[in-house]
Amino acid sequence: MKIDTSSIDNVCSLPEALFRTAESRAANPAQWYRQKGEYLPVTYAQMATRIRHVASGLIRAGFKAGERIGLLMENRPEWAVVDYAILSIGAVTVPLYCSYRPQDIAYVLNDSGAVAVVTSGGKLLRDLLIAVETCSHVKQVYAIDNSSDSDRAHDLLALEAGDIEEEKLSKRLSKIQRDTLATLVYTSGTTANPKGVMLTHGNIIANIEAVPYVLDLTEGDSGDRMLSFLPLAHALERTAGHFLPYSFGLSVAFAERPDTVAKNMTEARPTVLIAVPRMLEVIRSRILAQVSKQSAFKQKLFHSYLNVSGKQKPGPVASLMLRVLDKLVGEKIRNRFGGEMRVFVSGGAPLSVEVAEFFEALKLPVLEGYGLTESAPLLAANLMHDRRIGSVGMACKGVELKISDDGEILARGANIMPGYWKNRKATKETLVDGWLLTGDIGEIDDDGYLRITDRKKDIIVNSGGENIAPQRIEGVLIADEKIDQVVTYGDQKPYLVALVVPNQDACTIWATEQGLPETDWDHLCDSDILKKHLQTRISKTLKPLNPFEQVRRIHLLHQPFSIESGLLTPTMKIKRRKIYERYGDTLESLYS
Repeated sequence: MKIDTSSIDNVCSLPEALFRTAESRAANPAQWYRQKGEYLPVTYAQMATRIRHVASGLIRAGFKAGERIGLLMENRPEWAVVDYAILSIGAVTVPLYCSYRPQDIAYVLNDSGAVAVVTSGGKLLRDLLIAVETCSHVKQVYAIDNSSDSDRAHDLLALEAGDIEEEKLSKRLSKIQRDTLATLVYTSGTTANPKGVMLTHGNIIANIEAVPYVLDLTEGDSGDRMLSFLPLAHALERTAGHFLPYSFGLSVAFAERPDTVAKNMTEARPTVLIAVPRMLEVIRSRILAQVSKQSAFKQKLFHSYLNVSGKQKPGPVASLMLRVLDKLVGEKIRNRFGGEMRVFVSGGAPLSVEVAEFFEALKLPVLEGYGLTESAPLLAANLMHDRRIGSVGMACKGVELKISDDGEILARGANIMPGYWKNRKATKETLVDGWLLTGDIGEIDDDGYLRITDRKKDIIVNSGGENIAPQRIEGVLIADEKIDQVVTYGDQKPYLVALVVPNQDACTIWATEQGLPETDWDHLCDSDILKKHLQTRISKTLKPLNPFEQVRRIHLLHQPFSIESGLLTPTMKIKRRKIYERYGDTLESLYS
């Protein structure tokens, strides 16, 4: 059944939208959690009741409207319950990434002035207790699994154990308006300390209101189901995979851990998946690596399927061939995603054309959009019925986009943040005359479709004065099955060089096929033969680009850039400046 969008008509707050949903769809599944090998449902009535209990406990504990409360927790049903409970009392949620170190946690808590933090337990609780030693504002720490003997940690269950304070809770809810601050979302901080983006209830609701114009959604027992695994501290997952489904009556299943997502997809059978390009690139590489291990006949079947399926208007014979090949190839691959997946929603970074076309050919379309944390986050999206690969779609309902004289994308609308938390200077630099300066370079075609060409501050200007967009080059190269990650370099230099992280599976298979005497990964990465092989592939791939966009020399890295190494943000974006700093000598040596 198509969603009833009236559930958010004239709502003033995010909790109000959820409670409306719970009233009209009380018995429908809101969440799915895994227990003893199967996914079990939590109904909207059960979820709403638990939210009211936690919110009442927060009121009894003395928390006031406007106070900031941190939330450090893995993706799980309680994340949603606690977030909505905080918002229901008019307080402000400050989500924290689980990948944060204690010093990162302390920075966000101190900057936001958080008075309490809710966590799950285990390592997160231990790290949190280290962090709050330097956080004078934090008075309370609540944990689902309180395994600590610290007198600062209290049980979350005790907080929600009392009766629901209906009158007090209703009074709090009635005072929340669309311009009430809902959350402080700290940016990933690719170049400096993260800034707290202030988002109101209205900012996020404006985004939710725009989605039905982009994608048809269905509710009920057989309605759309999402699988939650991207960090809920990230604005994309929080809006699209958290506030959106609970406002419209969809359901959310939670992955056990990041490394069990593939297995959980087959069990939870999601229909819509929020993804980042890096995830789609990895999936594509793994599929291609597995295909390369198959017999020559099966490899030929697979590539024939991609070729035929990739045609926009196959003829009668090709259509018949496609139906047969889809049964033999496509259906089996789609079953790995649960068999019911109908669309990926991609955002957070540019998606390469090759990756998008690959999934489109598998009948797993990718709906690419564009946005920033500062816009809650959605600004533009491809329409489901008119997807244009290579673009990030049209301006969403209620959003106005334009291109400045120097090519920067500017945006305004009800979804744009009021500013950065206690940072007037950054706010004035980013919000100018009512427009959000995105920091991205792009162009809008005659049909209104937006294309991102690069980050304004990442543009490389070579010694010849040519402006080079590194993300354009990197996006082309990572489509190669033998390449996992690339970072280009060459500001004020005569030519481009790059750090390349090869795909271990694909390159090891190639080395074995070549009969190389040494296929140990470290030795292989250090070998001139693999470097020469990848350099040749890179040169061939980049040949259609301008001469100044060619990568002339490369250095191979044994290990990928990761969050743990500090070279990827928690949302898997490359920290370009950090990489330049760490590998500066190596990059400079490529010019020797």
